[in-house]
Amino acid sequence: MTVPAAGVPVGGGRVRIAWTVAHEIVRDIVENGLGPGDRLPTEAAMLEQFDVGRASIREALRILEGFGLITIRQGQNGGPFVAELRPQELSRTLSFFFHMTGATYGELIELRLIVEPALARLAAERRDPLQMDRLRDALAAEQAAALDDGTYLSHADRFHYVVSGSSGNRVADLIGKSLRTVYQERISPTIVLGIEGRPGVRRSHEEIGNAILEGDGALAERLMREHLRELAVEQAALMPELAGDRIAWHGVGSRVDGGGR
Repeated sequence: MTVPAAGVPVGGGRVRIAWTVAHEIVRDIVENGLGPGDRLPTEAAMLEQFDVGRASIREALRILEGFGLITIRQGQNGGPFVAELRPQELSRTLSFFFHMTGATYGELIELRLIVEPALARLAAERRDPLQMDRLRDALAAEQAAALDDGTYLSHADRFHYVVSGSSGNRVADLIGKSLRTVYQERISPTIVLGIEGRPGVRRSHEEIGNAILEGDGALAERLMREHLRELAVEQAALMPELAGDRIAWHGVGSRVDGGGR
């Protein structure tokens, strides 16, 4: 086993060893090109590979499971498997630090007004063919959905996640999606996005999407900012206390389940 990497706790005992093992497992996942659903070595194989105690191996796996990097399945064919990385896992950590520092939803909304328009600009400037196909599909699905249908909100939500993913910047994409997830943990879309406001939202999405597809980054950025500001104004009218509320920490059991789309 190699020396601890930067960021690994340097305290003594099993905790330090477990974090070092967790780091080594992550490195193996990356170096071997493992993806969601791939099985990791058995506990017996890890005991031999890392030459540590069983308790340290299990603690290392619990650390990675806590970060959402692996899942541990039970049963005869169970064991540790690589999980699909989801923005919800990052948003859980972010919401903890936001909560502990006393950050408010007003500050969160302010940051979203910076990040999401920038993502729209990047998407328009890069226009990756595969991502543009995804954007067209998302726009078509939203346009086809009935405004009073219960699925409309999921289509509208998907548009924002596709725009974020189309930015071509994986760091900005994860941050943008995670900020949106933290916000949605507190705000039900049905509160801000009632049926009467949905035609305007759908029109805004179409205009933003067209600007991205046409490669007009400045227009896409401006339209996204205007769109988010309109939603923020409506949210402030409905929930005037929200801006000053401390961001809540959400843990396992998050009700938001679409952040990865």
